This record gives sequence, C-alpha cells and structure tokens, in this order.
Amino acid sequence: MKEKEFISSMTDILHHWEFNGCVSICKDGFPIFETGNGWANYENNDKHSITSRFLIASVTKQFTAACIMMLVEEGKLHLEDQLKRYLPEYTHSDQMTIRQMLNMMSGIPDMINDVIAGQLEAELALKPMSEQEQLVYEYNTMSRPFTLNEVLMLVNDKDLAFPPGEMIRYSNTNYSFLGFIIERISGKSLNEFMTERIFNPLGMQHTCCFPETASCPGYERTEDIIYLGYGRDTSGDGCIVSTVQDLSLWLNAVLNKQLLSQDSWNQILTMVPNSDKNYWLENYGFGWDKTGIWYQHSGGDMGYISFVFLSFEKQITVAICENMPCLPLNEPIGRVEFAIMECIDKFYN
Repeated sequence: MKEKEFISSMTDILHHWEFNGCVSICKDGFPIFETGNGWANYENNDKHSITSRFLIASVTKQFTAACIMMLVEEGKLHLEDQLKRYLPEYTHSDQMTIRQMLNMMSGIPDMINDVIAGQLEAELALKPMSEQEQLVYEYNTMSRPFTLNEVLMLVNDKDLAFPPGEMIRYSNTNYSFLGFIIERISGKSLNEFMTERIFNPLGMQHTCCFPETASCPGYERTEDIIYLGYGRDTSGDGCIVSTVQDLSLWLNAVLNKQLLSQDSWNQILTMVPNSDKNYWLENYGFGWDKTGIWYQHSGGDMGYISFVFLSFEKQITVAICENMPCLPLNEPIGRVEFAIMECIDKFYN
C-alpha cells in the first residue's frame, strides 16, 4: 500500500510542476519509482522515455573526482601534490594542491561564472539584443568545448580569488583542470578513461563524455519555450551525457563503495565545512556536498538540469534529469527537487 501511495504522490508532484525529464529512485539497489515525463523534443512532440539521455553538467564532477582517486590508488598522483607538478602552465600552480582543487578551496577563479560572465556583461552592454536573443547568446557563449589552452587563457592573467585553503568557492576551473590532468597522466581521453574504469564496469551503456549525443535538446522556459540546443563542454567539469537509470547504477556503486577502496570513498565523502558561513555552499567533499543525511550534487547547462542524491541511512538513491526547467511556482517548497525529496522523506522515514 505504501509503495502505491508513494508512486501516486510522486506522479502528482511531477504533474503539478510540469516536470520535463526523467526520474529514477532506488531503495536497496532496486527501483521504487522510475518515469519519463514531458517532451524530449518540444518541436517534434517526442515524449521522454526512461532511456532519454541528458547532459548531466556538473554532476560530472563526482566522476572526475573518482578518476583522480583511481590515479591516487595507483600511486600516479598524490592529493598533497601542488598543481604545478601536473599543470605548470597555470600561473599560480605552485600555490594550491590537488586536494584543495577537489574541495573547491584552491582560489582559482571560475572560468565560466567569474571570467566569461564578466566578459559577457561588458559585451552585452555594447550590443543591444532582445531578451530571448540575449538568453540564447549567453548560453552558447558559456557552454562550449574548452581546450586546456582556452581555459588557461581565461584564468592565467587573473588573481586568485582568495588564498588557497582559506574557504570554499565553487569554481568549474578546478574540475576542468583535473580532467586535463587525468588525460595527461593516463595518456587517454577523459571519455576513454571513464568508459574503461567506470561506465563499462558498472554497465552504464548509455553514458559517455560527448554532450552532442544527448537524445534531447535543452530548452529555457520563459513566457515562451526557447530552444537552446545541445551542450558542448568537453572537460572534466561538465561533459557527461547519461540516463537516470545509468546514474542509478553509479549511485548504487557509490552506496556500496565499489570501484575504489574504502579509504578513497571516505576521502571523497568527507565534507569540509566552509569557513564563510554566508556563502551558498556550506560544505564540499570531492564532487559532492551534503545536507542532513543526503549526499548530493546538481548540474545545469544549456537548459539541462540534473540532481543526484543518496543516503546511506535510508539506502536510497535519487537521479533527476531535466531538459527544461519546471514551472516557477510561488510555493514554500520552492523547487521540484525539494518536493521530490520531501515526498521520499515522508514515505521512507
């Protein structure tokens, strides 16, 4: 009876918020709710199925962190090494460690939200556009295939945001650099390394590091539905395309601490508290943050939105992928993912 009530409540939530995407929720490794909802392709009226492939954007970071720890276990990299050992081209590479980068404590400016956003603001002030034109232009400028040289050009002449280790500030550049380090040390592309070491061993057959292979484009919801297209980021901060079922395989592997040693998982999931209590990110591990009993991370790019959650206490994993934002409802619960998690806590307390 509880299972039927839970499914009914979940279905009502997705309908209420006009959810456009897929959800997979597992308990003890088995699905208790899976669905595809809304439009995969709005123009063609193609509906989502549970196998729809989405860009998961910054959820990629926890995969990049796991790959770094694989190299640590093989003795090819050490967490206390300075960045200059692996990426001497970066101006300030003698000031931060690999661990500080994983924990978002390096002080390296965010190439997207600091540097490119600042450039865009100055550029758009001189180039009048309609609201829709500006939105599309901003997305396409901020989401593109970044080579290492491009990333270096964006941040090499910038000061550090703070002394490394002083606080936590979310920066995509940390994980972009870490992705390039994986490629340098392994001699393989990020897709090859992740496929061999994570995707294939876990049976994640619909997952890769090629954003253009998503089965659905991204959209923005304003007064109209605006087509944005497909993601293009190819670096370790946000390049993975996956399905919610494949993400559930990954989350349950984390829950069971597969692929890596117990010590490596302990380091990944150890939350460092942020000394800046006014910042939105209260803590950070290696590609994860945590609220209460829930380890979590989110991602967003080109209209795609993704969330992953897991709880060791409840033995529950949650994968949510969207290719268009939900309705902006003026409700205390705030956002659809909060409503989903509240529903889980209600039925599986």
